[in-house]
Amino acid sequence: MKRLRTSTFAKLTTLLAVLVIPTILLYAYSHQVSINVVRSTVEVGQHNRLTFFMSQMDTMVDQLTKYSVIASSDDGIKSYLAERPRSTPMQRIDSQQRIMDMLNMQIATSSWDSQILMYLTKYQELLTTDLSAKYDAEYLAQARMQDWSYHHDSQGQAYFSWMRTPASSKDLVVEIRFTDQNVINMLNRLKQDGDSEPFLYAPGRPVIASSTSVSETVQLAVDALRDIQLGDQGSRIVQSGKGKYVMNYVRSGSLGWYLVDFVRLDSVYSPITLSSTLFYISVSLLLVLVLLLTLLLYRNVQRPISRLLHAVRRIRDGQYMTRLQDAPKNEFMYLFHAFNNMAEQIEDLIERVYKESLRSKEATLKQLQSQINPHFLYNCLFYIKNMANLGEKEAVVAMALNLGDYYRYTTRLEKPTAPLEEEVKLVENYLTIQMLRLQRLTFEIEIPENMQQLEIPRLLLQPIVENAVIHGVEDQLDFAFIHIHGEIEGSLCKIVIDNNGDGLDRAILAKLRRQIEEPLHERGGFGLWNIQQRLVTRYGKSSGLSFSESPSGGLRVELCWNDSDLGREESACINC
Repeated sequence: MKRLRTSTFAKLTTLLAVLVIPTILLYAYSHQVSINVVRSTVEVGQHNRLTFFMSQMDTMVDQLTKYSVIASSDDGIKSYLAERPRSTPMQRIDSQQRIMDMLNMQIATSSWDSQILMYLTKYQELLTTDLSAKYDAEYLAQARMQDWSYHHDSQGQAYFSWMRTPASSKDLVVEIRFTDQNVINMLNRLKQDGDSEPFLYAPGRPVIASSTSVSETVQLAVDALRDIQLGDQGSRIVQSGKGKYVMNYVRSGSLGWYLVDFVRLDSVYSPITLSSTLFYISVSLLLVLVLLLTLLLYRNVQRPISRLLHAVRRIRDGQYMTRLQDAPKNEFMYLFHAFNNMAEQIEDLIERVYKESLRSKEATLKQLQSQINPHFLYNCLFYIKNMANLGEKEAVVAMALNLGDYYRYTTRLEKPTAPLEEEVKLVENYLTIQMLRLQRLTFEIEIPENMQQLEIPRLLLQPIVENAVIHGVEDQLDFAFIHIHGEIEGSLCKIVIDNNGDGLDRAILAKLRRQIEEPLHERGGFGLWNIQQRLVTRYGKSSGLSFSESPSGGLRVELCWNDSDLGREESACINC
């Protein structure tokens, strides 16, 4: 036996010695692969950062571009252009003030420092949020329409400018401006997120860099850019006397400038070089330790683990009375005792989890009643603020009263059901609030008198109406309409919500029907699923929602149930 042990140890030692040389060779190869992977990772990481940054910047630029369209289509400016020849100076001043208020409200919604300028070429007049700006006919004559350009004003401040002439009025030119400080601030944040030197570059234009940029590094990157043919995006390795750099660039679809990121690779490679040195030192020590660990692992680790795995498989198969005996006198003794305690509690836990799931379902149903949409509340308060600033007291009072009634109802939890009449009143409050915000929105509610006192679960209609507004008609520019009507024939009750939005195709409708029937998961919508489950819980498995195309072109949502005695004997049908 002693000879066998010695022979086995000798074989293991010889095997480890033979593995040393291939291991070192493989490590040398992997080291080079790591260098290449790191370089590729740096390039990909830079590209992703630049693409994300550029998408943010283009989004802001495109948003400012839309402001010119919105401003030029405002009824105030159209009325001012039409009535100016006949208006008195005081009337013109009042109209100009209203237009200025409209322009200020436009730029207030943007996080960038920007200005809107409206040139009335026929009268050589300028309406703008920038009080220092003056009408300049020569500047207008040289401007490029619907194309972002880069300028410096009389004080030396650099800014980007975009102009357009609306089709509705040839005597009006709308200009959007934002200073390059907005871009510099974004570059400052981008530089804080990584060890790089980001800047904006356009051939023949001054470089726009971060506030803490190193001019020598930026100039090195600019010199390299002049030597290559730039596409929409690309990457290049730049070698200089100070080291090796990786340079990535992405072209802005809005401004036409290039966002360039410059990273030194030497600082990235230094951890890999250090790890290579440490590897050769530690590989010798590992050889000795492996021999000792091999002998100890089987006796002190492998055997206890095998016993634990076997016991876990028995628990998995439903044998909850499984226990482990003869615990080893090492760290696994605690695991053996913990496993035995776990097995003793598992049956009790199964029953408790089942009960908790029932309570969780009840809590989930109550969550919809108590939830308050902060974004909805902020929009209403912002509307009240704007109306107060404009002196529209009636609008402030109407919004405040409707908002108070809305939240007074949604926070009442003492009773899980309410008459349909109260639910309809909540929907009227909500739609009135939205109609005050979106003046192009109207609604109509037709509920028969014999349905008004039907008891239904709270907040059954409002989430559906909210979806119809937010996802159906809020983003459309045309006239928006919500129609709600109820029907009752004997014991059959139905409420239909229609909107004139864009609607959904058949595939999306089918997917929506599947989602409300499937178990709730994190990525699914909660509101419609909650309504479906509450209808099923109260009126039976055949009750719930149905979706179809509305005659007005949008989406139709139907709630349907069969109440043989106005709420006592409850069964439902989805397809009425």
